[in-house]
Parts: sequence; structure tokens; C-alpha cells
Amino acid sequence: MSLFRTIAGVDYFACDACGSIVADRAGLRRGEQDISRKYDESYWQAELSAARERSFGSSLLRIAELFRMARRPLTRVLDVSAGDGSLLTALEVVLPELSEVFHGIEPFPPPEVYRTTHRNYRVGHVHDLDGAFDGGVCIEVIEHLFPDTLAEMIGALAAKSNPGAVYYFNSAQPSFVVERDNAYLDPFERGHVASYSVAGLRALFAGAGFTVQTLPGRDWAFLAEYGPFEVLTTDQMFTRLWYPVEANMAALRGCRLGPMMIAAGLESARCYLEAATAAERTRWALCLQAAQRA
Repeated sequence: MSLFRTIAGVDYFACDACGSIVADRAGLRRGEQDISRKYDESYWQAELSAARERSFGSSLLRIAELFRMARRPLTRVLDVSAGDGSLLTALEVVLPELSEVFHGIEPFPPPEVYRTTHRNYRVGHVHDLDGAFDGGVCIEVIEHLFPDTLAEMIGALAAKSNPGAVYYFNSAQPSFVVERDNAYLDPFERGHVASYSVAGLRALFAGAGFTVQTLPGRDWAFLAEYGPFEVLTTDQMFTRLWYPVEANMAALRGCRLGPMMIAAGLESARCYLEAATAAERTRWALCLQAAQRA
């Protein structure tokens, strides 16, 4: 482990093997700060505005992408660590016909007055849930978790997943932290204690039977699929995007605003894939040009 940076008096270390960045837990304790205390009412008052904005914006796009990228029909979809349940509320507004499909679980909820009234919102941990799920999302969560806690959550998710279930995780990877958001890691105000690399994530998820798929063009997100799948290339990801499971498209077409979600899922995912492809080809061309000049 190498010292990455000291933030608010807490040392963050980068793993020499995988590149993941994690705060020194002992340093947090020495600072007499308990990360769990950030999930009190004052924390939620600060976070709810951003959470609700995501839920009625980018998080809906993630759900739309999930319906296109899933390997199996999505009959039960889970929002892992759902916060106040804003995404469930947004989905009930946009896709009321599929309301029963969506579920949420939150271990450290805000006061009840701030929570969604969606009937499938639960307080507790993943292992407390009944039944199995076909996929879900986990938005801005794992950066709050130390590796052992994340491993526990992954194990619980595996126990509640049907074969082939796919989960969309949104969390900044080290390249994002270094190149685009130096303030992302923050032990006390935001409670961000980790930035996991793809290599680190693959090691953690593989132990519970998941395959981690990168999302080209996004160093702040990835897919975790329950099962021993091949790691997809960009071209294979395009193919998967163009040929979704028909049952999922039919479910959306049966909703008043479903066609919008079908289009949003395609266009959102395609934009990132196209941008990543263009960037890769530009790098290739520049390298070829440099080699010709040498």
C-alpha cells in the first residue's frame, strides 16, 4: 500500500496490486469521527436534494439501461441502499404500471417524514429481504464502504440474486478521482472512504460468484452480473445493447411512458459507448501518426 493523499487528517492508501484507494480506518477512529454518524438527520437534509435530483434524472436513465442490458426478464428489480426511496417514487411516477417490479432497501434511512411511501421500500439490509431479484442499481453507495463491509453486501446480494441477474453500480473509480474530481474522497462531510478500481472490484465480486463488466466511457460505473460470464469487449457491449431481452422491451411498451424509457436506455448507453470508441480510435490514430514520424 502506498500513501495516496491525506484528506481532513485521514490518510488514504492506494493498493499497489489493484489501484483501489481506501481510507485508513484507524485514522478515522483517531479523529474521533464515526462514519455512521453521517447518516443522521443532518446528513439526510444535506443529501436529499441531490438524491432526488438524481432519482428523477440520471437514475431513471440507469433503470432504462438496465432493461436493455439485462440477460433475463426483469420481474423484480432492487435499489440497493435506496436512501429515502426517491428512485422508487420517480419510477412510480414514470412507470406506474410496473410499480410492483421495483423494490428498495436502506440500512440507514432518513427520518420517516423524508421517506418514500412506495409499498416496496424496506428498512434493513439486503439479507433481510424475501425472494430473489433479477437485477437492480446501487447508486453512489460503495464509496461509503470499507472492503470487508462491501464484501458482506456483495455476498448478501448473491444470496438474493437469480442466475444472470445484473446490477448497475455507480461509484467513482481511481482514474475519475485523480483526473476529474479531487474532492470526491472525503471522510467526514461526504463519507467517501473508498474508490474501487475495476481490478479490485473483480476480486471482491468474484468471491461471491459475480462477473464485473466495465462500461466503456464511464470510469464511475460498472455492471455486476451474477454468474461466470465472459468479460465483454466494447463491440460485444454494443451487440448486447442492440439486442435486448424481448420480455423487457414488451414490459416497457406496455407502459404509457415506456417508449420514452426504451429510447432513453438505448441513447444513454450508446452515447457513452460511441464516445469511448471514438476516443480509442483517436488514440490509435495518434499513436500510428507518432510511429510514422519516428
